[in-house]
Amino acid sequence: MKILAVATDNFEFYYEMVRELKQRNIPFISLSPSDPIPPNVDVILTTEPEAEGIEFRNVVAVDDDIRKGVRKALSMVKGKLSYQSMIVGIDPGTQPGIALVGDGKVLETLQAESPEDVRKKVEGFIEGYDFQRMIIRIGHGDKTNRNRTINSLEGLAVRIEIVNEEGTTKLTESPDIEAAKKIALSEGQLALGDYDVNATEGEMREIQRRSRLESGDITISKELAKKVAEGDLKMKEAISEQEENEKDDEEEEKN
Repeated sequence: MKILAVATDNFEFYYEMVRELKQRNIPFISLSPSDPIPPNVDVILTTEPEAEGIEFRNVVAVDDDIRKGVRKALSMVKGKLSYQSMIVGIDPGTQPGIALVGDGKVLETLQAESPEDVRKKVEGFIEGYDFQRMIIRIGHGDKTNRNRTINSLEGLAVRIEIVNEEGTTKLTESPDIEAAKKIALSEGQLALGDYDVNATEGEMREIQRRSRLESGDITISKELAKKVAEGDLKMKEAISEQEENEKDDEEEEKN
């Protein structure tokens, strides 16, 4: 079995690289740049300065973008440096599930931190892989977060489709990821233009419930909950603002 090797004496680089590889469950071995290279090693990951001293057929010199370096190394291991079709499947939500499919095979799965964070993940795919065309497919459910996600992708030169995601949810440890895989492999309707983002009463109530859980005892106002649900404010910012508002109210009552 061919594997990756991390060859470096740079501790900071080693720490970041190992964390990325372990998160992806990718087997690897650790070497110093001067160590002999075992016969089962197919690709070496190292820093740009150290790469100059390593004589090997497949060396990936990584700059500050660790994830991009890993993507290039994995493409080399798989013997597929370019893809005809790249499809990104997205299961919309507060933390969208993402699946990247290249020429019919799942290459990566990720969880975005927010609908707006999806753009950063997609830009990473665009920079990290060589491909002919890309399609982004997003499930039609969770309208507010779906529309936030689509709007965040504005300006990217890719086709965006909305897919009927009925039946995509599975009872697994990572239902968002499994749904994203299925969405990626399902054809959808072309998404056109910007979409309105209007939080529902139910979504605002859920945000208020989460604010109590995250803060311990503070319930943010409906107005702040609406801003959080629509992506105009982070939860921590809303809780902090609610605290300040309550303090101001207390001061007014005292006076």
